[in-house]
Amino acid sequence: MLSLPQMLGNVSKAHVQSVEDWARSVTGVLRDAAIYHEARNGFYRAQCDALGVDPAAINDINDLQDLPLLPVGMFKRPDAQVLLTCSLADIETETRSSGTRGVPSVAPRNSETLTLALVGLIGTYREFFSLSGGAGLFLNPSDPEASEMGLLKDLNILNCVFDHHTYLAADQAFDAREALEHLRRWKGHMTRHIVGPPFLIGLLLRFLEREKVNVRLDPYSMIITLGGWKRHTAEAIPDEGFRGRCHDSLGVRAENVRDMYGMVESNMLAVECHLHRKHVPPWCYISIRDPGQNGKELAPGETGTIAVLDALSTSYPGFLLTDDIGDVETGTCGCGRTGQVINFRRRGQGDGLGHCPVSIERYLGSGTTAEAEAPALVKA
Repeated sequence: MLSLPQMLGNVSKAHVQSVEDWARSVTGVLRDAAIYHEARNGFYRAQCDALGVDPAAINDINDLQDLPLLPVGMFKRPDAQVLLTCSLADIETETRSSGTRGVPSVAPRNSETLTLALVGLIGTYREFFSLSGGAGLFLNPSDPEASEMGLLKDLNILNCVFDHHTYLAADQAFDAREALEHLRRWKGHMTRHIVGPPFLIGLLLRFLEREKVNVRLDPYSMIITLGGWKRHTAEAIPDEGFRGRCHDSLGVRAENVRDMYGMVESNMLAVECHLHRKHVPPWCYISIRDPGQNGKELAPGETGTIAVLDALSTSYPGFLLTDDIGDVETGTCGCGRTGQVINFRRRGQGDGLGHCPVSIERYLGSGTTAEAEAPALVKA
């Protein structure tokens, strides 16, 4: 059984625990996280009380389904500060979703959460990509141009492992000829990698195909994607076809074309192994819920609403009900890693609002407000 510091300190070891040890480890770190938030967060404590849940009583992995979930739509609300476990003064950064469906989500993070998330993210990238050196062509805006866009930050962390990198995208577009020039300039000097959302890499592929340009990258080149097709669903390419076109137009082996799944509100980032199976980090747990009855966890392999339980968040409870649809498998992957593999199927039709046992309105109307608890938070 591994503690959270042990997991973050050796991500490789955490991914190859026995299934039994993995279950004990993830249960332990999530129990500790739930106890932390229940003790310091009045809103989350109200949810636990309403459901009769005592986080300290969580004994095994099957008990995790009892933890109250916060619908991600709550992060779109102007009164979302009630979700905070830390004080507003402790917030270091706010990240925003793309707002594809209108109002963007805003996820505030304190310094402790940010540090834990960065350590986990870098360890995960090293575990799955083994990148060290080379050149990264980023088909997404740099941090100064999109400083608050959460998933772009996840991609941009990759620049720390490259010897050289450049950003080309602005306003969801880029100059494909300029991208081609960079790739040609780096040839023979550095292993070339391409990073970005799939719809922008799709634009590059279409340019190469239209212009009948055949580029051969390097034996260990990787194409790494995150963020889906967003508003470009009409141009979406099925995964296998996308990998095939990356091989045909850029010479990148299919096993080196990797996708990732995550969301702004959570620190969970599931990364594909070479078998294209998205591995859930060992400090997170995915629970698939009945879309018509969110309190009910579905059996393994069944498709439903994705709930994410994340042990890294100390700024607010990381137990979230998403609007995404998918399923999860538990066991040992063909790559040798253990734990959970998530299969994202599609975005849900709702707006992620869902409901809590105790609504924000009811909680604020009860006389127990975030402001009233502020002194206790400061003392903690």
